Amino acid sequence: MASASELASTQAELQSVKRALQSGAAYLGLQGEALQKYLLQLSEKENLLLSKQLHSMAAQDSFEPLLPATASSGPTRGYAAGHVTNGAHQPARPAPVGDAKAFNRENLQDVLTHMAEYEAVPAECAKALKALSSLAYSNARSVGKDERVLAALLRAVRLHQSEGAVQLTAMRAISNMAYDQEVALTRLAKSDVMGQLLTSMASKSEPKEIAARASEALARIIAAEVKPDSEGGGPPPEQPVQVPPGSPGALCGLFLAACSAEAPCKEIVPQLLLQLSSNEVIEAKQAAEGFTRCEQECKTPADGVGWLALAKVLSPMDSVRDLPAALVEAGAIRAAASIMTRFIEDRLVQLTGIEAMSSLVGNRWAGLRAFADVGGMERVEEAMRRHGQDSMIQTKGVRALGSGVQWPQDIQERARYSHRRAVDLTKTAMSQHGADVELQIAALEALAKYLDKTKCVSDIKDAGGEGLVKMMMTTHHSNAKVQQWGRHVLTGIGADPNWAPKAGALP
Repeated sequence: MASASELASTQAELQSVKRALQSGAAYLGLQGEALQKYLLQLSEKENLLLSKQLHSMAAQDSFEPLLPATASSGPTRGYAAGHVTNGAHQPARPAPVGDAKAFNRENLQDVLTHMAEYEAVPAECAKALKALSSLAYSNARSVGKDERVLAALLRAVRLHQSEGAVQLTAMRAISNMAYDQEVALTRLAKSDVMGQLLTSMASKSEPKEIAARASEALARIIAAEVKPDSEGGGPPPEQPVQVPPGSPGALCGLFLAACSAEAPCKEIVPQLLLQLSSNEVIEAKQAAEGFTRCEQECKTPADGVGWLALAKVLSPMDSVRDLPAALVEAGAIRAAASIMTRFIEDRLVQLTGIEAMSSLVGNRWAGLRAFADVGGMERVEEAMRRHGQDSMIQTKGVRALGSGVQWPQDIQERARYSHRRAVDLTKTAMSQHGADVELQIAALEALAKYLDKTKCVSDIKDAGGEGLVKMMMTTHHSNAKVQQWGRHVLTGIGADPNWAPKAGALP
């Protein structure tokens, strides 16, 4: 594929430019600031090629899913796609009266004092952050280990979210600090820093170098943990770095930050992982294990929804080669089922859980076997029973149950699947949500599958099943799919072949 070779060529040139910058040498006759600008142009080209590769991979993954919990991959109706992480903060303190004071840009204390005094003035914050970036470039460890630095930097970034100069100088400072592996692992691999880097990487803010610098910082932080001898990880420390007690680590920290971030931050993670994979920093197994491990950190329903939503983003895309299969191998489906069990009373957890497990299974038989072994279908059934008034849970649950009757017999037995329970839950959903045409289409299609596979005429006719089908066909007499599947069901149970729905009439 031409784009793949172009990506490899671009990444190789990026490494050559970085080496030239680090050594002060020339590259293609460029040095200093001119070479920095060329590096930015190459980084933008790499991001564009990575994005095209992701879309291409996603388009190729077009096989029929084995657990079709949803009819489309669009956003969930009536539910937020993500949740906001930037909490409220105190407003900026008024700046001192008069002209801005001068400060010693080579003294960390003076830089921090100036940033605090003039935090309400974007231009002065940008000056202080530029000086901070320069200090971090000279001595990443002394700057990064100062307790005051990150708090001041993050406050400035959040106070001036629309100011490109503030955002860019802040990202440069973090990227320079991340070059020290000890600082990367002990200071920067924290949820607030990682979350801000993801937000900056996913933003469309100008200049574009903001996203490039944020991406570079994240790559250095992750590399410091998973491959400390790589170029992206910076010079190794003299002694092995001890991760602070209670810290999940850099890779898990990245996923946790993405879990609690808004949807655009989740969607940028595959691109970051693909970049790390292309640079041979991370492998699918490491990424999958890190993601699965951070499920244990989900302490609230909101945490659980975030993890499940990120699973939906990661599982259908080959963001890292073999990542979908690696997620199954690492136990991601078991982790999803665990979250659903933990927060059974939360409707959004259950809805996102059904979607996430469907995405994790995909078209992979190993995924379906894992789903069966962890009692995945029981989780779907329980969600439907607990949340009977939620039409989205019922619709997606009905689709998932309908897929089970088409599985091989050994998979059905491993999953403890019962088509009789599935029929009962489907009819209950139909009766509770008669006005929801999407649910009725899914339910009637599922009933048709049960009839075709098991000849379960009596199960469908019990408790007024024939009348229920006719009522839904009458209610939705103008919908072609309701009529098509309804007629299929009526024919299968031996109903009057001449019966037809009449608008405004009950059967």
